[in-house]
Amino acid sequence: MNDIRALKEQQRDKHPGFDSYLECMTRSLFTGLATFSLGFAGVYFLQQIGQRYLPYTRKGNVLVATLVSTVAAYKVTSDRTLACQARWMAIEDKYSVLQETLESTPEKEAVKSF
Repeated sequence: MNDIRALKEQQRDKHPGFDSYLECMTRSLFTGLATFSLGFAGVYFLQQIGQRYLPYTRKGNVLVATLVSTVAAYKVTSDRTLACQARWMAIEDKYSVLQETLESTPEKEAVKSF
């Protein structure tokens, strides 16, 4: 199961959107990693520029930059992974978010009550 190609081949017939789901999840996770890296560097260097105006030491800069970039990376990653999951569920035949919303429209509920 460590071979991604074998996993894709195994799941291709059962789940037609699995390839695009894996690619989307990979992009999402790397986007989160890039957000953390760039966010940490940006916040840290901004703190270095304004160091004399900040109430904490240089060691505190690392802590603040880590916390800010972690929150930003978590938000970006979770939003993108949820979008990937919703996209995959919409592609699947067995379970579709779009199908559920169509089934629960008020017109269908009114027809069911008769």
